[in-house]
Amino acid sequence: MTNDGAETSPGPITTGVKGLDDILGGGLVAGGLYLIEGMAGAGKTILSSQIAFHRIKKGERVLYMTLIAESHSKLLAHLKPLSFYDERAISDQLLFVSGYHELMTAGLNGFLRVIATTLRAHRPALLVVDGFRSAREFSSTDLQLSQFIHELNALVTAANCTTLLLAPLSGNEPRPEHTLVDGLIELNRISVGMRRSREVEVHKLRSRNHLLGKHFFKITDHGLVAFPRIESMETDPPGLPDLKTRSGFAVPGFDEMLGGGLVRGSTTTLLGPSGIGKTLLALKFMEAGVRKGEKCVYFGFYESPGRLLGKAESVGIDLNEAMADGRFIVQWHPAIEQAIDELADQLLNTVVNVKASRLVIDGVEAFRDSALRSDRIGLFLNALTHRLREAGVTTLMTEELPLWAESIQSNPLRASAMTENIVLMRYVEAGARMQRLISVIKLRESAHDPSIRALTIDSSGLRVTDSFVGVSGLLSGQSVAVVTAPPGHSQ
Repeated sequence: MTNDGAETSPGPITTGVKGLDDILGGGLVAGGLYLIEGMAGAGKTILSSQIAFHRIKKGERVLYMTLIAESHSKLLAHLKPLSFYDERAISDQLLFVSGYHELMTAGLNGFLRVIATTLRAHRPALLVVDGFRSAREFSSTDLQLSQFIHELNALVTAANCTTLLLAPLSGNEPRPEHTLVDGLIELNRISVGMRRSREVEVHKLRSRNHLLGKHFFKITDHGLVAFPRIESMETDPPGLPDLKTRSGFAVPGFDEMLGGGLVRGSTTTLLGPSGIGKTLLALKFMEAGVRKGEKCVYFGFYESPGRLLGKAESVGIDLNEAMADGRFIVQWHPAIEQAIDELADQLLNTVVNVKASRLVIDGVEAFRDSALRSDRIGLFLNALTHRLREAGVTTLMTEELPLWAESIQSNPLRASAMTENIVLMRYVEAGARMQRLISVIKLRESAHDPSIRALTIDSSGLRVTDSFVGVSGLLSGQSVAVVTAPPGHSQ
């Protein structure tokens, strides 16, 4: 039962903030005392208000006590544009009380008496104290502040009232309240070049197996939305792969190189320089899937849906009908600032919600470009590919290579290291012409043809052929043309 008599489950106190409960290990503990710190403008007031209105929807009563000079009407005016705001709850389930005057006139003891009186009178399930900095400033010694925190903790625990204290960042210096509260949550902003990002970190949380480290969040019209770092979350061990079911490309000659196609649920990196045909080959992979009635998702960064469909049509790939009936879903992310955790969240949600069996990530290097902290990209890609395997989707990722093979090793960190299969596409000069070549470098769970074959792209489609001018030293960057002789003839 709540303090107001409403039915509740014995589980954690959820915040209603997307992603935050996952970071908190499920939510807060009833009757716990939590300190939320952050610099000015970090989102402390929005976060606490969002939690308050969520608990109101659960049938609880909330007491919002301010220790700042800002009027309650001004505070509500700032909250009104947000979707979680519910004016009907004001003065009924959401009560506003100012403790500023009592703190100024009677100090911490007077403020504590106001809290005790208000708790007895209204019996809220959630108490928010906005402006805890004032209480810090009115404590003459650390011992006095510690005594106040002790008494406040005992008071809210006895009333089974979950309490949030909002305060500005105290820097790296530990404060007495840090050790006395049940949880310490920090909201912060970071700068990298001209970009700024918001991060949340749970430094301490009693009775909860919370996620460690920093996690990206943003403030939207719906309030805070948090995105836990994908590499910080536990995942299930992979099951046995289905080696019998294959996902082909329907490209003459290429499926034979793959031993019939890609193993269902595997991840493949398609490597090649710009213009080599990576996107077109990926679209053939999509077309082969939709023709079988599969749900296919294209997740790209560089080409709009209209340009993508036009590009496909130029080589005889028709995906218009499949897009119209929902078999082919395009998620386009133009060049705007987005965090890789947000991109991963959108990608995984789409794959799971539509029950996709095939996925193309066209331009996986865009994740690297979006990462504010480049040192985590390896773990991020590893975790992302693991989650995609868990979802059972067969994934094809395209990755850009330099035009000439000599520069292949210029970037040692590549998505190909995280995938079971690698397909390499290269240019070679042959007879004063540029020719496309394709080869299967790795196919972990299946036998494959390792030969280097010619890839032809024209208005009639894509074809992989056996006959071509051979090349020695293609991967080393020391290419030398070798004319292949017919069987039975010596060179």
